[in-house]
Amino acid sequence: MKIGVTYLYTIFKYGYPPNPIDDIKAISDIEKMGFHYLEMEGLGKEHSERIWENRAEFRKCLENHNIHIHNFCVVDPELVSLDNGKRKAAYERFKRTAELGVYLGTETLHLASYAPPVNYTGKSPYQLNTDYSFNGAFKIHISDSFSWDNVWEVLVESCQYTSEIAGQYKRTIIMEPRVGEIICSVDSMIRLINDVKMHNFKANFDTAHFSAQRENVPLALKKLEGKFANIHIADNNPSNTNHVAIGTGAIDWHEFFRILKTMNYNGYLGLDLGGSDTIENDYKASLVYIQKIAKNLDIEILW
Repeated sequence: MKIGVTYLYTIFKYGYPPNPIDDIKAISDIEKMGFHYLEMEGLGKEHSERIWENRAEFRKCLENHNIHIHNFCVVDPELVSLDNGKRKAAYERFKRTAELGVYLGTETLHLASYAPPVNYTGKSPYQLNTDYSFNGAFKIHISDSFSWDNVWEVLVESCQYTSEIAGQYKRTIIMEPRVGEIICSVDSMIRLINDVKMHNFKANFDTAHFSAQRENVPLALKKLEGKFANIHIADNNPSNTNHVAIGTGAIDWHEFFRILKTMNYNGYLGLDLGGSDTIENDYKASLVYIQKIAKNLDIEILW
């Protein structure tokens, strides 16, 4: 198994969305912490465009710091817009973003389902160009014309389209279930995989989001066996949605890694920690915690 760092490190260290110079700084930071695997994100049109314009510099920086990009997250809410024109335009943008991810060396292209298209009377979850926060209750007003079936059909179509594009590059699309979004639970993720019906469409297993959703994380792992192609790991106390250092929350990590071993999982686990004033120490301490469990279970860990 390979332990890496997700883009959440860059976001919490340098802001949302980061500037290209901050992405470069984060790559250096990650090497100094001792890691060699990283997830990057294109956070909307402008940020993705800046990465595209600086792609040669990014790739050279990755080579210089011996960092491998294994997952590239495409953040574009219009991929699931109910407006056909906006969605088709997002599809065209995805083509180049997929090319960008492949240029940087990624094995997977990462999607989210985003918040349902209802009217939020206060803040709404995971909006671009707003403060990046996990916490908060959301109040909504649902119009009389709202159709969940329509929302679902559009999501399935979008996942099928992006999977087809990814397949042209022999890459896998992964969807991350997140609290407050259309896909937020194990069972909604399984339903989506079954409806999309594409061999290269799988889940991104996220321990903290599943815990916050009141899923039993080891059981969730078994339910999604064979259906995930990447893992985000962070601890969590289900009273909130915080992504905290491994071993400081409620997740049973020994059972989690024991199950992964029985599955012969040898892929990536991205440390997905944020919101702490001691973020570098949290990453280092989490790695040490994982190493102890891995030694006990005779699991080979690379980082």
